[in-house]
Amino acid sequence: SHLAPRPTQSSGAASRFGQSRSRSMAMTILLDTKIRDYVLLPIFLVVVMMSMMRSNLLTIFKSDPKIDLKEVKTNNMLSRCRMLRQSVDFLSDKAFKARKAYFTKKDVGVLVKAPPKAKDPMEALSAGPDPMMAMGMMKNQMVFMVSQGLLAYWVSHLFSGFLVAKTPFPLTFQFKGMLQRGVEVQSLEPGYVSSLCWYMFIMMSSNSLIGLVQSFFSKTDIQLDDPMMAMMGTMGGGMSSAMPGAGPDMSKVYKQEQDSLEMIQHEFVLENIETELWRKWRQDRVR
Repeated sequence: SHLAPRPTQSSGAASRFGQSRSRSMAMTILLDTKIRDYVLLPIFLVVVMMSMMRSNLLTIFKSDPKIDLKEVKTNNMLSRCRMLRQSVDFLSDKAFKARKAYFTKKDVGVLVKAPPKAKDPMEALSAGPDPMMAMGMMKNQMVFMVSQGLLAYWVSHLFSGFLVAKTPFPLTFQFKGMLQRGVEVQSLEPGYVSSLCWYMFIMMSSNSLIGLVQSFFSKTDIQLDDPMMAMMGTMGGGMSSAMPGAGPDMSKVYKQEQDSLEMIQHEFVLENIETELWRKWRQDRVR
């Protein structure tokens, strides 16, 4: 009987190398350009437009908070007092004394008069939270949930199973479940991005992208809804309103501002500014 020749070690290594090479070549997928035109770009445009529309709806539904005129007046007065202490050296002696008397003159100054009483925390707790604030938060949550539900259904129904992009750098298999959501291929490289993952990425970054674009057309500060904060629900609002009305003791604040003004050593740094400027101008002209 004739025995078949046994394969050598070098031939076995060559065969294993060829199998691994063929396997790696098989896993390299070339994405069609039509996927970019009909999947990647439509998802990007629709999600960004939906985020802009949601921001406009939240602006319409936003209710103006209640403003306490006494509290606003008190805060403005304290801000003026702090600004006086910061720029005291640029005021003449007469101007400084007039402003100091306005704040600290006996029985007349605004800091010497009876300061506003601090709000009673128990009274604020008994009054309960503002129903208009709770209604506004419910409106924001409803708008976010409806818009994101429609977008998620649209992406999962029309673009399920699509690979839309590939990362320009290699990734480990720990990122496979995050980047290839909706594509169940075990032997696929982890660098490929599925349509559902692309939708989630655009949804999370649309807030900053819209703010960047609108900053070129508007000089005012633009506040947009943050998807991460919206998904957290009303947890932050409930914790921030747990102790309404709990503020500082205004009598101590008034006393502290009064003592700070009394201890100021005034020195007018612009006493002879005209003479110094004239002398400097003459010296520069002689040169």
